[in-house]
Amino acid sequence: MLTGMDIGGTNTDVACISDDIFCVKVPNELGFAAALEHVPAKGRLAVSTSQPLNRVIAGSPLKVQSIIIPGPGLYYPGGVSGAINHRGDLVEAVDPEEVRRILEHNPADVLSISAKFSVRNPGIEEAIAEIAREYYPVEKIAVSHVLGRLNFPARIATTELNACMKETVLGISGMIREHIADFYYFKGDGGLVAPGLAHQNPGLLYNSSSAAVALGAYYLSREKDCLVIDIGGTTTDQVLLRDGKPVMERIRINDRNTLIESVAAQSLPYGGDSYIGERLEPTRIGNALAFGGAEPTLTDALNCCGHSIGDSARSLVMDPDIAYEAVRYYVSLLSDAVLSYKPKKIVGTGYLARWLIPLLSRKTGVPASLPEHGESANAVGVAVSRVSMTLWGHFDTGRRRAVINGELVPLPAWNDDDDLIAACREKVREMALRAGADPEDLKEICLVYFNSYDVVRQGYRNETIADVVMQVAPGITAGVL
Repeated sequence: MLTGMDIGGTNTDVACISDDIFCVKVPNELGFAAALEHVPAKGRLAVSTSQPLNRVIAGSPLKVQSIIIPGPGLYYPGGVSGAINHRGDLVEAVDPEEVRRILEHNPADVLSISAKFSVRNPGIEEAIAEIAREYYPVEKIAVSHVLGRLNFPARIATTELNACMKETVLGISGMIREHIADFYYFKGDGGLVAPGLAHQNPGLLYNSSSAAVALGAYYLSREKDCLVIDIGGTTTDQVLLRDGKPVMERIRINDRNTLIESVAAQSLPYGGDSYIGERLEPTRIGNALAFGGAEPTLTDALNCCGHSIGDSARSLVMDPDIAYEAVRYYVSLLSDAVLSYKPKKIVGTGYLARWLIPLLSRKTGVPASLPEHGESANAVGVAVSRVSMTLWGHFDTGRRRAVINGELVPLPAWNDDDDLIAACREKVREMALRAGADPEDLKEICLVYFNSYDVVRQGYRNETIADVVMQVAPGITAGVL
């Protein structure tokens, strides 16, 4: 049994897949335990969630204290002494008293720690994190070396985001583990990881729910080239599929590059629970009147236009002219967004898709389909995904040092580039199997990047330095294809 759960801002969707598909949508107001009651005791559970990202985007702003160790020649606000060189050697130790003074005099909500070249030696960040735990709980501290990649400015931005998301991710994990011991998180690139990796690097979950919708829409519809429109309670998301895979992008936040790669998703701040006063507002106050709420929403407006959703009689207190205009305005906004993609087809998902996607199709002239179980395509996508691991490796024979995903490991023996690539491929395979991957899914291990060069002294090749990126490609698990 494969079970997927998508924890959104309004509802939690659960999909169970074996010989057939069973889906259920549980309002978040009933509590997390109510959704978990629908998760079978046996089988694999995978979870996607928009809540950590919503906490950053829509929640009260968090003050981030960022301790940066740039090393010689660079200046960053918040920079402290200490340095790791490009070979991973400690050339200047951290001054513990300097770190303590900064932590004492600049209190904040969360803490980010980033050192240049720490991905080649994490010791300097670990030393600061140990001091920082005197001032911050571990769930409010993020370090950068776990990201495994250089690009120092982008790594700083990503680590600051991780610091803001980490407590929410750990909180969700805690709630799940009160009921279920083992589960996976669904990443924003469409693959699964063990919770421990998401705890270290919460940015992996960026656009998690959007990626889930894309994978689920393809699995349910088998439409390879289309625009997926997911109408949720709070937002309406759009994800483009090409050859059955979502278009990917490198995320920018507040005009800063990050190291986060996720599905390219656009979102309108309107959904079925969007409040209607004099007009449709990009605000969720609560449930629709038709579902026991106290204020009218887009769902209620649809009922006033002749549909029957929930307890439709409760919706009829709305002014019909305001209701009609709210629906017209929503469809017009979404039409403009859709036409900017120039799609050949629309695949509609989400609870209100069956009512709104036909209106959208008529407005845009783009043919549309509504796959069975599309109202829970997000949870279906999570259920059918595969475990996906990425190896970021740096190997230095001169220093007898190897670093994989920011952690020091024994240096493998290799004679040439092919030997090293084979060793990394086997390492990724081991990582994935240890994480519970289906062996059939490991036939698609991709070499994403490779660079190797020799260090020559006095006419002889003395050392070799190599960088490798290897990945189990995200996508649908072989078990359901």
